[in-house]
Amino acid sequence: MFEALIEECVLRNYSKRTIDIYLHYNKHFIKMCKKVPHEVTQKDIRWYLGVLIRWNKSPSTVNLAHNALIFYYGQILKRKFFDIPFQKKHIKVKQILTKNEIKRLISSTNNLKHRLVMSMLYSTGARVSELIKIKVDDIYFEEKLLLVREGKGMKDRYTIISDKNILDIKSYLDKRKVKSDYLFEARGSHITAKTVQAILIKARRVAKVRKNVTPHVFRHSFATHLKDDGIEDSLLQKLMGHGNYKTTQTYARVTSCHFQKIKNPHDLLY
Repeated sequence: MFEALIEECVLRNYSKRTIDIYLHYNKHFIKMCKKVPHEVTQKDIRWYLGVLIRWNKSPSTVNLAHNALIFYYGQILKRKFFDIPFQKKHIKVKQILTKNEIKRLISSTNNLKHRLVMSMLYSTGARVSELIKIKVDDIYFEEKLLLVREGKGMKDRYTIISDKNILDIKSYLDKRKVKSDYLFEARGSHITAKTVQAILIKARRVAKVRKNVTPHVFRHSFATHLKDDGIEDSLLQKLMGHGNYKTTQTYARVTSCHFQKIKNPHDLLY
């Protein structure tokens, strides 16, 4: 039923994740409304999105479903009944780790590979999907740069690596017994995002960090700490691989150094 959807996504070079999301919501919608695609009306789509809202799905999830349906019925079936409003997203404060918490997490294990996974998340600001696919040839040791290939939006970019990471990577490569193109090799390929998450869960428990610790929290911390140190938004945008400048600007709202300069009025009472 959705062969044309898959074909169009492939021709547009959409990622596997995007294709899976579009297929999921279109299949779920058809199953829910019990119709074939050419019988679908705008009322059916409004009803389905309303069901997702009543199921307390997040605005981002509802909008993903909305986009999936727009793509299939608008772009492929050429239907023109989309004046349905998108959900307004909640603006959430990004959780970050302090520098001390990051040090405790990285120091929580003697496993060099696990330490390197965590320090690379923080040192480069890479997404977990980017981190697990890093190849040794993409590391520019002298320049202290990492070439991130086919990041979000299928875009390549450069980001920075710390001096300490460079030394640790060299040590890790010298000691590992299996040769591989991938920095984080596993069974002839690379480690998975699930493996990274397991590493972080264990580190959080050992380091006794109470905050939620995820790969994206490391990424947020990388960006926020750079903002604290005065990096320009335009340069941060390039390091993070943000397609939209407004995404980079959100980090200005969560930097801590500005608040630390403020004298709390309660303290002035004493």
